[in-house]
Amino acid sequence: MTPKRIAFFGSSSIYGTADDEAGGFVNRFRLWYESIDNRHRVYNLGIWGEQTRSLIDRIAPEAARRRPHLIMVYPGFNDCRRQGFAEAPNAVPLPRFREAMQELISNAQAITETVVMTGYPFDESRTSPYLDTDSHYLLRDAEDYSSALVAVARRCQAGVLDLFTQLQCVDMNSLLAPDGLHCNAQGHEKLCVLTKDYFRAAYGLKAF
Repeated sequence: MTPKRIAFFGSSSIYGTADDEAGGFVNRFRLWYESIDNRHRVYNLGIWGEQTRSLIDRIAPEAARRRPHLIMVYPGFNDCRRQGFAEAPNAVPLPRFREAMQELISNAQAITETVVMTGYPFDESRTSPYLDTDSHYLLRDAEDYSSALVAVARRCQAGVLDLFTQLQCVDMNSLLAPDGLHCNAQGHEKLCVLTKDYFRAAYGLKAF
């Protein structure tokens, strides 16, 4: 059954960072999805810089207020960030990330159907270091954490929208904002298209 109310949980990419044209891919998706049926509602619950632990803490109370039929979870790459130098430990070690994602997905599934989204590839030459900070985002970490996320989601029998794999062979330069980490307006449109494609396949929606 096509979900009428959808809640997107995640960090800056869900929030819509760097899309100065349409407010991010979730808002672009909302405009499309709510045009299909006037009973459809899409909620953007993205918080910039959020890690998995914070997601776990807020998913139940936030969902209780919206009563979604589907939860979309986008952890992003804040957990794999390295602070200080490129070989510093990850903010959240990979084993702990797996455990946290297991808890997060289980909590979400206790509420309703759940789909997990991976992050997308970025330009490491601009993210290590990131802007004028001592934060480092490395592609090898992004790939490892995305693979771990997909494995946990499949073990939990959650849906998976693997943006990292779908965009791994795409030239991301034209899709990224100047910071090299977030998508620009064109990139958010690409994420929106991939999200719509997932919904068309999963729920048999018309291709308009």
